[in-house]
Amino acid sequence: MLLFGIILNLFPLPQILLPYKPPIVLLFLIYWALAYPNLINLTYAFSTGLIMDILLITPLGYHSLCFTITIYLILLYYPQIRLQSNANKMFSLLIILIPYFLTSTVVNKILGINFNILEVIASVLISVIIWPALFNVLRFIRQKYTS
Repeated sequence: MLLFGIILNLFPLPQILLPYKPPIVLLFLIYWALAYPNLINLTYAFSTGLIMDILLITPLGYHSLCFTITIYLILLYYPQIRLQSNANKMFSLLIILIPYFLTSTVVNKILGINFNILEVIASVLISVIIWPALFNVLRFIRQKYTS
């Protein structure tokens, strides 16, 4: 499933939509970390981030750092998140994604990469909006194809 997420993340979008693209691979990782917290660990997040760094030609460790911080927070709070309603899960995802986007904007600033803070906020909001649909699709796939 993560390979499918990587392919979706690499899927070309029109230039006008590119800044608002949500981190699909990270959302897939978050779901699987919530579903299988004993299997999806920080090493998994770090290695997936390295793969994304290589494929997107970003400095090595950029996505790894951001993914690892986010999955650490998910693994830290997954018992509370799993018991929440869908609306509360969306709010929890918003809170969990804020350190991800803060880390990425700090690293962008250090590297001298230009970014628009409104586009970053829009990307966070789009991630939160698509989360319920993505969660339900991934849960359906997990329940159908795992025993």
